[in-house]
Amino acid sequence: MIRKATWADAPAIASVHVESWKTTYSGIVPDAYLETLSVGEKQPLWEKVLSQSDHSVFVAEENGRVVGFVSGGRNRASDGPIAKYDGELYAIYLLKEAQGKGLGRQLVQALTRDLAQKGIQSMAVWVLADNPSRCFYERLGGEKVAEERVEIGGKALLESCYGWRDVQLMEQ
Repeated sequence: MIRKATWADAPAIASVHVESWKTTYSGIVPDAYLETLSVGEKQPLWEKVLSQSDHSVFVAEENGRVVGFVSGGRNRASDGPIAKYDGELYAIYLLKEAQGKGLGRQLVQALTRDLAQKGIQSMAVWVLADNPSRCFYERLGGEKVAEERVEIGGKALLESCYGWRDVQLMEQ
């Protein structure tokens, strides 16, 4: 089941966020950095996000348990190659056992419908180039439009940006 997130979902979203980082980025992001991630640190962040009206957040539930989430809104870039997109997918994470069931696509579709209702017609997302899940964005029709170097935990990593000129095409 996909539904709009509420403030009460903050602990579950924080838990999925931390667990997903640890399973997805193991071997990519330094282990020392991953070990510092905690639900206690992420929960206040998600409480703040969920109290802001400019963020769209949806959760995926299985048997009453949050197993994934997506967050998005207006594009935060004011210049550069991705400034032409009016929306941005800020984060999407699924627990490892919830992957491969179509929940990611359903979460993105819920987000893009919500963004379209807010007048947002195009969207971009940044993903670590070494993240095996980056192919997910390609399957959704995202075009690779930019790359940049980022540093996480003292390690230089390459990030790729995927963009969609028309989020309504993702519904197909």
